[in-house]
Amino acid sequence: MKNLLLSGGTGFIGSKLVNHLLEAFSDLSIHILVRDKKATKSQPRIHYWEWNPENGEIASEIPKNIDTIIHLAGANIAEKRWTSKRKKVLLESRTKSSALLVDWVISNDVPVQRFISASAIGWYGEANGARPFEEQDPAGNDFLAQVCEAWEAAAHPLIEHGIRTVFIRTGLVLSPEGGMWKEMKKAFAFRVAPRFGNGKQVFSWITLHDLLRLYTFAAVTDGIHGPINAVAPHPVSQLTLIKALLKKQSNISITLPIPASMLKVGLGELSQELLKNAPVSAEKAIGYGFNFLQPNISDI
Repeated sequence: MKNLLLSGGTGFIGSKLVNHLLEAFSDLSIHILVRDKKATKSQPRIHYWEWNPENGEIASEIPKNIDTIIHLAGANIAEKRWTSKRKKVLLESRTKSSALLVDWVISNDVPVQRFISASAIGWYGEANGARPFEEQDPAGNDFLAQVCEAWEAAAHPLIEHGIRTVFIRTGLVLSPEGGMWKEMKKAFAFRVAPRFGNGKQVFSWITLHDLLRLYTFAAVTDGIHGPINAVAPHPVSQLTLIKALLKKQSNISITLPIPASMLKVGLGELSQELLKNAPVSAEKAIGYGFNFLQPNISDI
């Protein structure tokens, strides 16, 4: 891996991935796709190029010797209430950006060897039993499952073109610097552990550090194809997870019940992502030899 094209490289996970990759590969050049190149400043081994997926535009000056693409771009799922307009943004920000990259690779005959795309365990929908979801399971029926299915399908032409394509189906990413953990720290300041619904629903999670390592592992492991779950081996209940995060800040906790009805009023359809049972298996990643540094919630 010498020349990487990265979408979503200025976001929370993307910016962390850039630093991780620069440390892991001393001769790697990273080309980051951005909406406004004027707002960026190139550095040694980091270059910025403009694109606009909505309009199907991508800079013609991007070097054609790209051997790896990591595609993280997509509007934040949890940032806003899921109105009809927002749902369209969530879907098209993923499918149109994927389609643009696919077209760029094929039409320019770029010698890409591997295409690593973000996806989500939202693919699976709601679990009906205790068996954890595995990569071969079909997509669920809810909105997020439909988004994930269309998201992955948009990159399928690359598979037909002979390019190794991997979909990183990511669970809840844990980092005190971003995502759910950062938001919960507001409640933790009052030593409160919010319980969503009955708190027994299973959350499949992964630490940010292990997620970055898994992206790197998927890129350099030629045998990995198709979807792979980015979740730690031991999912836990929502309440167990929240209490574990709170303990990083305080040993004293008060459980604050937030009824499902209240979540639905406040968040609408998005609330089901906090209430659904979603045990997901990490066995495929482990089977390929990936070693989780933080496999248990007590390791964070």
